[in-house]
Amino acid sequence: MSRDPLRSLTAYDATVIRRYYRWRLLQVIRRALTICLNLASFWFSLQIDRWQGRSEQRLPLRATQLRQCLTHLGPTFIKVGQALSTRPDLVRKDFLEELTRLQDQLPGFPTPKAFARIERELGQSISETFAEITPEPVAAASLGQVYKARLHSGEWVAV
Repeated sequence: MSRDPLRSLTAYDATVIRRYYRWRLLQVIRRALTICLNLASFWFSLQIDRWQGRSEQRLPLRATQLRQCLTHLGPTFIKVGQALSTRPDLVRKDFLEELTRLQDQLPGFPTPKAFARIERELGQSISETFAEITPEPVAAASLGQVYKARLHSGEWVAV
């Protein structure tokens, strides 16, 4: 059995999640501070632009800053940005165009981390599972990335 109770969850269980984070208060506080500081930095940049009377000229820069902020904060925030990118009734056009980049232009995470995850999930090494695998992802999204691999049987697969 996994030492990490959250990894073994197959369905949402609020009790298990609450118990897990009850003793990880520092981790929760650190994440909350990261979120608050990133969003506050974005908001403060908008205010400085407004105080300087440069809001309109700086909107492209702020739109890029928002996309980068959401990307930095991780998959949940990327998903929020992706949802907002489909709402022209809620989001200005210049911000909308930048948020649309969250749909298909996301950076991947490090390949060694991805390969370790693949090995852990499959229960065997990459070389035991695949005859070859691309060293870099062929696509990346908010919740994962894709590698092209060839099985020992010769079939090409997406991993």
